Amino acid sequence: MPLGLPPHLAARTTSTAVARAGHAAAAVCISAVGLVVLSIQAYLPQQILWPALLVLVPLVIFLVLLERSPSPFIAASYLVIGSLCVVWYSLIASIQLGTPVANDDYLIVLLKLALILVIGVGPSLGASMLWVTAGYVMGEAASSLALLWLDAPWTFDTMSFATWFIVMGLLAVLRLDRLAARDSQAEIYRAARDEMLADVRRVFEQRAAALLHDTVLNQLAVITHAEGPLAPATRASIAHDLESIVGHEWFDVGAAAPRDDELAETCDTSEPSADRLARLRAMIDDAAAGEIVVNLEGSTAGIDALDAESFDELGRAIAQCIANVRRHAGTDAADVILGGDASEASAMVVDGGRGFALDARTDGRLGVGTSIVGRLETIGGSATVWSQPGKGTSVLLRVPARARSGGRV
Repeated sequence: MPLGLPPHLAARTTSTAVARAGHAAAAVCISAVGLVVLSIQAYLPQQILWPALLVLVPLVIFLVLLERSPSPFIAASYLVIGSLCVVWYSLIASIQLGTPVANDDYLIVLLKLALILVIGVGPSLGASMLWVTAGYVMGEAASSLALLWLDAPWTFDTMSFATWFIVMGLLAVLRLDRLAARDSQAEIYRAARDEMLADVRRVFEQRAAALLHDTVLNQLAVITHAEGPLAPATRASIAHDLESIVGHEWFDVGAAAPRDDELAETCDTSEPSADRLARLRAMIDDAAAGEIVVNLEGSTAGIDALDAESFDELGRAIAQCIANVRRHAGTDAADVILGGDASEASAMVVDGGRGFALDARTDGRLGVGTSIVGRLETIGGSATVWSQPGKGTSVLLRVPARARSGGRV
């Protein structure tokens, strides 16, 4: 099975190759007939054999047309002219040369082989088998008609039958192989679809795990460390987080591919820069929880180029970095520097806290591995961490911008 071509192109390519091979063999047969006639004419100049060459001209013309622009009309015309050639050569051999005419004479056999090798005019191997059979039947009928006209005995043509049988066997094997390849192609498509659905499910799982960490686990940590009744602001934050996760169909694979009208909305980058900056500021402040001061600066060109989904995921990753600073860095200040251009957005989160050894860090932790690295990987982004004990931590977040067609720039 030709894995490099789609099934419809592979079928046409195979049929074309077989047809061209058959036409080339037919051209060899016709050329051999012409050379034999020329040699006999040169050896017996008193005999008039040149009319036999003239009837080969239209046969060659239709063979060339059949090769360049195949059609049922050209193929049928080729078979009709070839059948007339069989009759004509039988008459010339009997009248001009005075030899007894036989159904298996080598000149007649070569002409009948040229008819059998018509092969076909399209990608269908079943139709090619019908054309080959039609060539064999018309060649045998023409030679039998000439024998009947000349009152000569009929003999079975073994060579023509063997050629027809071999060509039919070849076409039958190719047809069976094509049917088997069609079933295999369906299995390949099914496997590719299953793999795609698995990738989509993995993306949803990563997003669900990241959101779970950003909401439920963070709020549980707040409740654990809170003394006495929860503050109204904390209650409101918990309610907001619950609303953000309740009702989400995280594993609905059918929702993975947005409709065209949804795609235009998803890829909309027309939100004002000030509004996006304000939303990002709100996410950062919510993650800081009033415990650390976050300085937000830099260029907004990068985040302005992002679609709504990419911007939200980048904002949540930045917020998680700030939450990690608040919980683990042991400092009350952090900086967020925005950067990028129309093709990519970047953000650097820097703190001067206690830091940690990178080789001792566990990438599988939900905070870093899921809420930051895993979250950005779902939209084609990346996260890079630099840190040393006692020298703080820096995290570089990079997200490619979406084109309006939904692809990556």
